[in-house]
This record gives sequence, C-alpha cells and structure tokens, in this order.
Amino acid sequence: MFVVQTLWPIFFETVLPVFLIAFAGYLLAWRMSIDGRSLGRLLFYLATPALVFRSLYSMTLDPTALRQIALVATLVITLTGVAGWLVALDQQRQERVAVILTSAVSNNGNMGIPISLFAFGPAGMALASIYYVVASFMNNTAGVVVASSGQASLVKALRNTLAVPVLYTAVLGLVFNRLAWELPAPLYRSVDLLADAAIPGMLALLGINLRAAPRIQLQGVLWRSLLVRLVGGPLIAWQLCLLFGIGGIERNVLILQAAMPTAVISVVLATEFDAAPHVVTTAIFMTTLASMGTLSLVLWWLM
Repeated sequence: MFVVQTLWPIFFETVLPVFLIAFAGYLLAWRMSIDGRSLGRLLFYLATPALVFRSLYSMTLDPTALRQIALVATLVITLTGVAGWLVALDQQRQERVAVILTSAVSNNGNMGIPISLFAFGPAGMALASIYYVVASFMNNTAGVVVASSGQASLVKALRNTLAVPVLYTAVLGLVFNRLAWELPAPLYRSVDLLADAAIPGMLALLGINLRAAPRIQLQGVLWRSLLVRLVGGPLIAWQLCLLFGIGGIERNVLILQAAMPTAVISVVLATEFDAAPHVVTTAIFMTTLASMGTLSLVLWWLM
C-alpha cells in the first residue's frame, strides 16, 4: 500500500508530463514530416550547452558533497557503460554502441530531479541537480566518444569530443560560478531561454523518433540493457556508497539517480552520430515504462 501511495504522485506529477510531451512529438511526426536529425542538432549544439552552463553558473555547493557526488556519478556511468559493452559483445558495432549508451546514460534531469524533490525535499533536489550536472558533462563528452565510435575510429571520436560546445560551456559555467562573475542580463536571459528549451525539446524528439523507429528485432539485447540500467545502476551506486562511506540523504539521492531510466539525450547522441537510434529509442521507451515499478521499489527500500 505504501509503494502504491508513493508511486501515484510521482506518476501523476512527474512521469505523466514526460509522456504527454513525448506523445505530442509523436502526434506531430504522425501528422507531418519532421526532421528529427535537425531538431537533434539544435538541442545538441544550442539548448543542452545552455542548460549545463546555467546549472553550473547558478548552483551553490558544499565542496565535500560535490567531490563525492562527482566521483560516484562518474563511476556509475562508467561501470554501467562497461556492463552494457559486456552484454552486447555479440552484436554489430553500431548496435553495441547503442546498448552502451542506453545502459550508461540515465534520465537524471526531467525525471531524477523532480522525483528526488518528492522523496527527499529541497535538499534532495539540490543534490540531484549536482548529479545531473556531472551526468550531463559525462554524457556530452565521454558519451560523444562512445556514440561517434559507432562509425568512426577512436582518434576521430576523440576529435569529435573537442567540437562539442557543452565542454566549453561547462568550463565557463564553473569559472563564472567560482569567481562570482555576473553574466550581463541580456546574455543570461538568452541562455536561460535556450536552457528552458532543452528538456521539452528532448522529450519531443523522443516522440518523433518513436514514430520514425522501425520494428526492433534485438529484443534480447534490449532486455539486457534494461537490466543493466534499472537494476545494475542502483546496485553499483549502493556498493560505491558503502565503499566510500557515504550515508544519509546523499547516499539516498545517489542510489535513486542511478536507478533512473535511459535519458532522452541518448537519442540526441545516437541521432547525431547514427549509432542505431531506433535501438536507443526503443530502450528509452522500455526502461521508462519499467521504471514505474523499479523506482517504486528503490524508493521503498531507501525510505
């Protein structure tokens, strides 16, 4: 009964809006021709960098909590990515890259932050935001290397990373934050508008890709990815918290964020670098639906 009572507000206030925006994108793609690749590029090169800059520019952090969350988030993303690579060894290169992305890239923004707020209050939301910033940086740097390796050599993939604007906006955001520099109001408002477009744009792109995706034949691989993302993620975070002696609300938020379904940003990466986006889109759909049950179990465990 407790699990049901916890799950319903999360679904109604957080999960349902996600599905509504994605469904709107699906309907739009059904009614007219939409170029998902162009929309993905707008998000990849404009909206997402603005979102990362704004998060780093405006946040207030405890240095110890920042180091711990950054370390655990980085290790969770890395280890789930390695697990995804291991479970997809029998697949073609592009499909293997897609499974790595869907295993490692979790939805720590538009699902992780609101659910952390609901479960642990404003302090939980603040900690979840730090995790999201670290995950965003990893996804848009290391994630680019992984995504582009589906069609490029490692050297070319590393070169692609240097062309990703989020790398530079993240550094700028940290510099402005630490030195207490204030961005001019007109420039900040422009950044703010672009950042606000990132999450709904990604969700609309999810719906567009769901409409365009062909029938998936790799059901076994998708189930493997689902298990890595929804089961392996929180278990890895739990073990890391034990290893580093992290407890309390920080531990709870780390485990909860590690349990999130595959993020929509993985569609942006897969679309930009042609890393089997149809596989990624289906994995997002499957993990998001399944997370309604797995997240309720994680919350029951933590609370």
